[in-house]
Amino acid sequence: MPSFKQILIAILIIAFAIGGYFFYNSTLWNGEKNALEVVSEDAIFVFETEEPVMAWNQLVSQPIWTRLTEIPSVKNAERQLVSLDSLVGRSGNLDRSLKGNQLVVSLHPVGKEEFDFLFTLSFKNGSDQSFIESLEKNLPELSQITTRNYSAVPIYEFQSVNLNRILSYAKIGNIIVASYTSFLVEEAIRLFQNSSEENFKSANQELFKSLRKPSGLGVFRLSSKGLSKFFAGISRDENLNLIQQFSKNEISGNFEIFFSEGKFSLLGNTFFKNGEKYNFTPGDSDYKKLINFIPNRTAVLFQYNLRDSNMLGMLNNENFQGKATVNGEIEIKLLQKDFFKKLSGEMTFMIFETIANQDEDRILLIKTEELATQIDLLKEFNKGADSFSDGVIPIDYYQEKEIFVLNLEDFPAHLFNGKFLGFPQTYITSIDEMLVFANSSKSMKIFLDDINADNTWGKSLTQKRLSASLSENSGFNFVVNVPRIWNSLEEMSSPNWRVFFQKYAPQLRSLDILTLGIGDTEKENQTKIDILYSENPINAVSSVTLTENRVVQFRDNLIYGPQSIQNFNDRSFEFVVQDELNQVHLLSGEGEIVFSQTLEGSIISDIFQVDYYKNGKLQLLFATESRIYIIDRLGSFVSGYPLEIPDRKITHLNLVDYDDNRDYRFFVGTDQAELYILNKNGDVLDGWDPKRIESNLAVKPAHHRVAGVGDQMLALTENGRLYFFNRRGEAMLDSPIKLGDKQNSDYIIIERGSASSSRVVTVTQSGEIVNVNFQGEIAYRNQLMRPDPESQFFLIKDQKDDRFIYVVHEYNKITAMDSEYNVLFDYNIYAENLKFQLFSFGGDKNILVIVDPIQEFTYLFNLKGQLLNTLPISSKNKVEIKYSNSKNEYSVFATSANTFIEYKLPL
Repeated sequence: MPSFKQILIAILIIAFAIGGYFFYNSTLWNGEKNALEVVSEDAIFVFETEEPVMAWNQLVSQPIWTRLTEIPSVKNAERQLVSLDSLVGRSGNLDRSLKGNQLVVSLHPVGKEEFDFLFTLSFKNGSDQSFIESLEKNLPELSQITTRNYSAVPIYEFQSVNLNRILSYAKIGNIIVASYTSFLVEEAIRLFQNSSEENFKSANQELFKSLRKPSGLGVFRLSSKGLSKFFAGISRDENLNLIQQFSKNEISGNFEIFFSEGKFSLLGNTFFKNGEKYNFTPGDSDYKKLINFIPNRTAVLFQYNLRDSNMLGMLNNENFQGKATVNGEIEIKLLQKDFFKKLSGEMTFMIFETIANQDEDRILLIKTEELATQIDLLKEFNKGADSFSDGVIPIDYYQEKEIFVLNLEDFPAHLFNGKFLGFPQTYITSIDEMLVFANSSKSMKIFLDDINADNTWGKSLTQKRLSASLSENSGFNFVVNVPRIWNSLEEMSSPNWRVFFQKYAPQLRSLDILTLGIGDTEKENQTKIDILYSENPINAVSSVTLTENRVVQFRDNLIYGPQSIQNFNDRSFEFVVQDELNQVHLLSGEGEIVFSQTLEGSIISDIFQVDYYKNGKLQLLFATESRIYIIDRLGSFVSGYPLEIPDRKITHLNLVDYDDNRDYRFFVGTDQAELYILNKNGDVLDGWDPKRIESNLAVKPAHHRVAGVGDQMLALTENGRLYFFNRRGEAMLDSPIKLGDKQNSDYIIIERGSASSSRVVTVTQSGEIVNVNFQGEIAYRNQLMRPDPESQFFLIKDQKDDRFIYVVHEYNKITAMDSEYNVLFDYNIYAENLKFQLFSFGGDKNILVIVDPIQEFTYLFNLKGQLLNTLPISSKNKVEIKYSNSKNEYSVFATSANTFIEYKLPL
């Protein structure tokens, strides 16, 4: 008989043999690493597949794909993958190289409102990685790869004219990681080198116990914690209760992807916090009857179909802090009187479509036995809740229904463990075998109206797809009608995301129904998510409602500005405005008031920046009718300012710096048809003390240094006279030159290298285009068509005095024409005294601004005539527009009443 010692030695030998075998075949021995081990735990979702090309091919073959590729980012992804395939030689080389290897696509937050993808590819031992060499050997023209090191690992950065961004990638062990955000690649390297740090796989172990590796086309691995980060990123309010609730509940799931006619499906299993088990075994709900009580206006539906009422306590909202006194009353006056025992386990919670800036209408239907008894219990609870000072319960009647109100905030949430928030009061009635809770009198009445008018899912053929989305095999159904929730989605979105949703609304709203159903199998909660799409024709939007990105309110209405200046410290843009009490305010780019200073009158000129002390620090120069001001960044007047021209009213001011040496001159026009030039000390220069002209100025006088001509001091007057002066104030070129009888438009100078070829171009009040060369000759005249004697004509130049167009304003229409008099577009508008601005940022990035100061409307058009803002900006002052190349969006700055507003407008 073997001794105990011999037995122990044998067991140890066998154990070491078995351990050695598994160690030999483990990733520790063969050097393989799972791609998910280098994906950070903050991933919003991951998609894992060993059939990436097949999954992609099935995706792009869906009918909806053509519509989605109208979104530039989606189109770019398609174009880049096609390019990748061509670089490795086509003929299925990419598929052969990737097939059977683990590809993970994960989405990560990379900024407050920004997200980006990380692509992680893990090769098995012996896998063909030659396609990487093919990529690097077959770089397209005008592209290059540079290298830098991070933690001793080379990071390669691929730059190409075909890519708007730099693609960073690295090879670490058997894994390749790539992203357009380089720090995601760096984070993957750090996780590879430090296996003790938490990653997506270690943080979500339940997902991998259930499904170790993907099958079929691939698996989405999702967690509520990750998805809540996405919702917080796109939401205007990152503390939104729904986001916090979703995050704290810690739900996760694995979902395989399937494609079928008209929809994408995700089928898998759901897991709950700390491995808790919930019973979603469905009850016996009569869906054919239920859909007759779901109004067509429903945007979001939560439907519980549970076997008994005890199951309604599942998935508590841990973010809800109920009032202990209310909970105590519910325990004594409802629970102890069998209120819950009489519930069937069927509840339907509806959020209706919301008009912008309106409160949401919410309805909760609760199926119950002994309906009359339940109503009496709620009335008795109401009496004892001290809801009303006189003890009388207000009763209303509508559609022959008795309605009473329970004046406790979030009563349904107290009743059902934090579910069904958004009830400041609860209006209660009954219908069929159901209690009806509404969050307002209006909500209740429109619900009853819809039921009475058969305006419901069950009575509408157009809602058949929605009613069919409720699964009898699910204990819980969640349905989103995307077109009806769209207003709410825009309303809750952050400014940048809101304009994105508006810009691509037709494409995104093609994905028109989202459904989620949770049922039970023996071991797990089986979950199905369907994304249904419509293939109906759509019309692309050419306009969006501008989104307020920043708002600054003042005590008094603003009468001037905004005009942008540049901060001399960090080169950021700042803005000058003035209110009706003549206070001038400087705003930082972040909307903070830098200073406020009171003036004696309203600003009548542009704002110029001067370096008065020649020390690199800039001050503000501008004029009112009686004074010229220079104010420093602290809001203090520069010594010796303001300046006055005695007994004169200033009409125009311009800044002159002949040699860019900060020896400034101030070119001034007055209401006495006079021109002055002052130095920065306020001294009037010889020859300009003053210079008299025939009539007052039409536009500010200016100095121009024209190639082939030299310095010219130009003045264009209201009676249609064009003056040329030299710097000493001596008339030149036999000026003044008569352009017409009246002038109210600006001019532009077109330089062509000689006095005879360079031109001053303008349009007279009667609509005659006049070109004057710098020899004092009228080189060209052309009468534009004049629709009626009251028509007005304008030359509108852009913010850089570079591009220009003509605008003809008739009584009921404006017509925009290019410099060759070709009609760009026309627009019907009934208004007088319109103001026009043109902003150009290269290529087709041009905006014509039309300001109607009477109705206080401002319209933005591109030069194809497309209205860029669905609703006009409420403003009677001119606006400022900036363009961000990196974000490919406009920023529009305007004033309305007492408010300064920044809007975002994406391209």
